[in-house]
Amino acid sequence: MRFTATTAEALGALRISESTLLRLRREGVLKPGQHYRSAGTGTIRSPLAWDLSATEDALAKRTRRTRD
Repeated sequence: MRFTATTAEALGALRISESTLLRLRREGVLKPGQHYRSAGTGTIRSPLAWDLSATEDALAKRTRRTRD
């Protein structure tokens, strides 16, 4: 897994809004350690680093399930 993208970069690459990204995290579609991880330490709300490939795959699978 390559957690290289910032949240801003992920939003641009995935072409979704920040509120959609937050909703997908809350719904369990995007999971910590699999799609994103904390990029800092010692802070209450550290920035996140994203694995764009894994995240795109999860969104594609979700879309296929929704259409079926």
